[in-house]
Amino acid sequence: MDKNIESNSNPDDKGIGSEYSTNSAHSQLPNQSIKKNAIYNLISKLLTLLIPVITTPYLARVLGEEGNGQISFVSSVISYFSLFAALGFSIYGQREIAKHLDNRQERSVVFWEIFLTKLVTTLISLGAFASIFFTVGFGEQYNNLFFIMSLQVIAVIFDIEFLYTGQSNFKAIALRNIGVKIIGVVLIFVFVRTQSDIWIYALYLSASVLFACLIMWVGLHRMVNIVPIKTLNPWNHIKGALIVFLPVVITSLFTTFDKTMIGLLSPNPDYDNGCYEQAYKINTVAQSFILIFSSVTMSRNVYDFKCGDIVSMNERVYKTGRYIWLSAVFFVAGFLVLSKNFSSWFLGDGYYEVPLLFCIMSIRLLVSGFSTIFGDRFIAMGKEKQWMLSVLVGALTNIIANYFMIPIYGAIGAAIATALCEVMIMLIMGFLTFRDKGLSLKRIALPGWKYIVAGGFSFGVMYLMQYFLVDAIWSFLVIGITGGCVYALILFILKDSFFIEMVQMVLGRIRKFFRR
Repeated sequence: MDKNIESNSNPDDKGIGSEYSTNSAHSQLPNQSIKKNAIYNLISKLLTLLIPVITTPYLARVLGEEGNGQISFVSSVISYFSLFAALGFSIYGQREIAKHLDNRQERSVVFWEIFLTKLVTTLISLGAFASIFFTVGFGEQYNNLFFIMSLQVIAVIFDIEFLYTGQSNFKAIALRNIGVKIIGVVLIFVFVRTQSDIWIYALYLSASVLFACLIMWVGLHRMVNIVPIKTLNPWNHIKGALIVFLPVVITSLFTTFDKTMIGLLSPNPDYDNGCYEQAYKINTVAQSFILIFSSVTMSRNVYDFKCGDIVSMNERVYKTGRYIWLSAVFFVAGFLVLSKNFSSWFLGDGYYEVPLLFCIMSIRLLVSGFSTIFGDRFIAMGKEKQWMLSVLVGALTNIIANYFMIPIYGAIGAAIATALCEVMIMLIMGFLTFRDKGLSLKRIALPGWKYIVAGGFSFGVMYLMQYFLVDAIWSFLVIGITGGCVYALILFILKDSFFIEMVQMVLGRIRKFFRR
């Protein structure tokens, strides 16, 4: 992108290609363009959506609310040990690798130093887990599951995804995810047949994580050199990783600690965790589609900032913000209308609280999208303190709200607490971003009115249709597709340039495919 373009220029003046594939000389270094990475990421996310569509209804009925609740509780506790073992290197490592895209030897040194540091932190974390497991334990009904799922902590040693994301090689990650998930579906249907097979499902979850990490080592020799250990100084990265680790820990307090608190404070912990897990899982799948572009622009933002190209980095943030408006508003409208319909045929009987949880959590889809792009920008610029302050306030809000609300409202209280903390994080990150005049508030917020208007029309049409139709998969599809068509039609009437350009880009790629 031309650096002479002013950051406050009209957002409607540029096409999608100009935003997502910067043409300056220094941006040629990443292995894949951002548009291609977004496509690979989209394929992976589509599979992430498809797999739960196939497995979740089956597991919801086979394991029941309590079985899913036990898995959710154990997973939340295991994640703390995995979190310490990883020590923030997934984000820190991606940023450091991105800094050395043009120097294989320097990249190799950074990689092996980070690997050695993670090896030490993982061994410490495993030691802490073993000391608890073989002394006081985690509770008789959970101990076997904890032992099986500790494989996820071991997998941290072999997790080198940061090397691929740092080089913007999302194709390899997408292919890995596709293979692992397809194999996983087969294994679930073959071996998980009754509620007593919960340990088999736990083994599948843990073994799949370990296998997914190991398979990434196959192409390692093409990206890094072997470096003598005596030339490495892994302790150089401790401080940087800890700076990233602190907000990651804080973030985990409202992504997993809520499930732990449900297990400790709820009057009916297994049932509430079962409902909360299903709602949170499906909400997160939808959220992953909204964050497709933000997850593939980190490395390019780091590189642009290193090269002093702040304008290109900010333009990319503006365009990503437009995509968040476009996708999140429709998802929110859909969740508000179709939650009961979806839950009735997707999960079956027993998950009575899930529709309300869907509605409460839908606010995450919009606010977390903007907090993510603000936070990623802070990380790219090395301003982790702003990120850490935001998530710290959000986590404290979450913990306090959970403490008072879970004993009374169970999973519903946890969902409200999660929504509150997400809003708090977005507000603080936005305030810190615009206070420093890093971005234009007008260019972030103003485009939203068209999507809100379109979302309002779509909501109205879907609500009327839902009122007259029974809850079933066919009515869900008819209502959802109709709502999507109304949403698109209103955006065409309002002449939203971003949406029109997105449609033109997709149609162009389809025509190009068929010409081949």
